Amino acid sequence: MTIKTTPLHPDFGVELSGVDLATLDDAGFDDILTAYHEHGALLFRDQFYSPDVQVALGHRFGVVGIPPRKQFNLPDHPEVSVLGNLMNEDGTPAAFFNEMGEEWHSDSAGYENLDGATFLYCLESPPEGGETLLCSMHAAWDALGENKQADMEGRKLLHSWNFHNDKVLKVSKAKPLSPEDRAKIPDHWTDLVQIHPASGRKLYYISHNLVKQVDDMTEAKSFDYIMPLVEHATQPERVYTHRWRPGDLLVWDNRATMHTATDVTAYRHERRHMHRSYAFTGPRAMQGGKLAEN
Repeated sequence: MTIKTTPLHPDFGVELSGVDLATLDDAGFDDILTAYHEHGALLFRDQFYSPDVQVALGHRFGVVGIPPRKQFNLPDHPEVSVLGNLMNEDGTPAAFFNEMGEEWHSDSAGYENLDGATFLYCLESPPEGGETLLCSMHAAWDALGENKQADMEGRKLLHSWNFHNDKVLKVSKAKPLSPEDRAKIPDHWTDLVQIHPASGRKLYYISHNLVKQVDDMTEAKSFDYIMPLVEHATQPERVYTHRWRPGDLLVWDNRATMHTATDVTAYRHERRHMHRSYAFTGPRAMQGGKLAEN
């Protein structure tokens, strides 16, 4: 198999062509994994496959998790959740649809294992809107001044998936989690400045929609501290915008990147249908550490 690479953005990301994920051999996967660690985000076009192929690919990256909003998971493939604006005949949502709009975040932030790969696959996309945006947290760190970097060293953030989900429930038709499922995703402290375990590069790790607190700051002061860091990382020149077409699969490293959807009002009357899955990766997953699977 000959894999061709095309950069997605000067800072990060690469499109891999000449790949059929349904028939991928071990040598081809090794090349993909190398590209994943080097570039932080991978794009595969024209991948028309069944959900079991996506699940199997996740298992090659690490340990596949079960998304916590179980009402949107596929019955025969609970590892895969449906995202978008599809509705059932009775008017209930058939897919998770976050109407809070653009929220830069990392899908790993809710879990104690920060090394995680997200797999987002497009089945239907609106002609306008519905894009996914990504940025590199390595590039964001490198672009900071030395004084700011020094101020950030040693700081910790309290990330909370439940804190975020409680806000989402106010504008979404998703069902609340049971107390038992909430307890499976406890709040946890995270170092703001980190060294990526695979690449050895420095970055800062932040998912502002899940941040309850920075060090011993109040919630308001914590917000004031983190938002300039989010804005710095997501300057237009640092952002890759992916315009979806059916058969696209995006895979990204949640420690090395942040991502967001775009404004949902831009495609409210057009169908968006995506399959999302997640794999815990890195040494912790390989050693059987606590994965917070739900």
